[in-house]
Amino acid sequence: MYGKLYRHVLLPIFDGVIKKRNTIAYWQAAEKTQWLSREKIEVLQLESLRAILQHAADTCPYYTDAWREKRLDPRQVNSLEDFQRWPLLVRGDVRDHRLAMRSTVKTQLLTKATGGSSGEPLHFDLDNGTNERRVAMTYRGYSWAGAGPGSRQLYIWGTSIGGVGLKHWKTNLHNRFDRRLILSAFEFTPERMHEHLAKMNAYKADVIIAYTNPLYEFARFLQKRSLVPVAPKAIVVGAEKLHDFQRQLIKKIFRAPVFETYGSREFMLIGAECDRHAGLHLSMDNLLVEILNDDGSITPDGEEGNVVITDLFNIGMPFIRYVTGDRAIAGFEMCACGRGLPLLKKVVGRQLDTLDTPDGRKIPGEFFSHLLMNYENVRRFQVVQDKPEKITLRMVIDGVLTDTTREKISVEIRTCIGNEVDLQIELVDEMPLTRAGKLKVVVRSN
Repeated sequence: MYGKLYRHVLLPIFDGVIKKRNTIAYWQAAEKTQWLSREKIEVLQLESLRAILQHAADTCPYYTDAWREKRLDPRQVNSLEDFQRWPLLVRGDVRDHRLAMRSTVKTQLLTKATGGSSGEPLHFDLDNGTNERRVAMTYRGYSWAGAGPGSRQLYIWGTSIGGVGLKHWKTNLHNRFDRRLILSAFEFTPERMHEHLAKMNAYKADVIIAYTNPLYEFARFLQKRSLVPVAPKAIVVGAEKLHDFQRQLIKKIFRAPVFETYGSREFMLIGAECDRHAGLHLSMDNLLVEILNDDGSITPDGEEGNVVITDLFNIGMPFIRYVTGDRAIAGFEMCACGRGLPLLKKVVGRQLDTLDTPDGRKIPGEFFSHLLMNYENVRRFQVVQDKPEKITLRMVIDGVLTDTTREKISVEIRTCIGNEVDLQIELVDEMPLTRAGKLKVVVRSN
């Protein structure tokens, strides 16, 4: 009862009347747009692209100067093929030219930051309208899993541990109003698992929304001890890559379908699964997503390339052809569900998740995930490469790692990395999480 009241009365009043936001209107429009044909959505996308390019050229000093130097004119963009001539934007460009990237048109800006896989914070800006559109995209994408506004939600997410004062009180009040119970991803240690299970079973959430790794670790804990959680209607995972073996175990233990999402701090929700689980429907009515090779050329279908994104509505600080650092499989297919939003086949990982060896091999970080999933007492792991000729595998072990098992792991890794790399295996008591509560599987400093 409260769910319908919240969705149709309380949220519109709070968001639209009290806060004077347009989030609900954007969400309603997005619910309709998704059922347009892909061709019609692409027309709308091109119109929005031309508009944001012209706005950036006219009002953002960084883009004005960079494009004038290359003799690029937004009026020349009559197709996405024409857009291929535009330069790419990398993280360093944003860090070095943030102020010049801002529009000279006065608008209220929100400042955001992301640590990213590099561990170096990146600060950027967006206008209020853009933020409202992004929230609307999240409402739509999560609704495909039954996790839209008004649903009873349990979050396993990166958040502050403890906390006091007015801000903490307001956060708790908002969570109650929004029907959310938040469990910190930082606190998913074996010592706290029974406590989390008791809270989860008492809360009886419609949907669990979680970081992939702590939820997977929780599922392993429950499986090993034959503990049974109350089943939600669905599970939404994000913020970290979801492997097939993780999906299978989470689905089995929680007895609910698992919906993968893909997003970033720079753009919020980029793609989400519908109930067909055929790939990630792109938020293409809000973003333009490209998969490109390192040289900027289009990646052929079925091959792995760099994810490059243009925000079609951030007039406060436009992001034009921003190289996110993510890697994905090219080829935007359609889904049998009938939505006109094409699918991103698969997000492979981060550029920094690839290890390089002295003999020229490139080892994807997910190699270690697929290898170590077969060892039940490996609770967490992290691969560290501080120089090309050395790789260190750090592991948190339940119980004892026998010499035989250590040697078996070493041999299997050696078959992939070759013999020119010094391989070290270290056992540690705990693995540090990032400030956002995520597990950084691959750490590179070289």
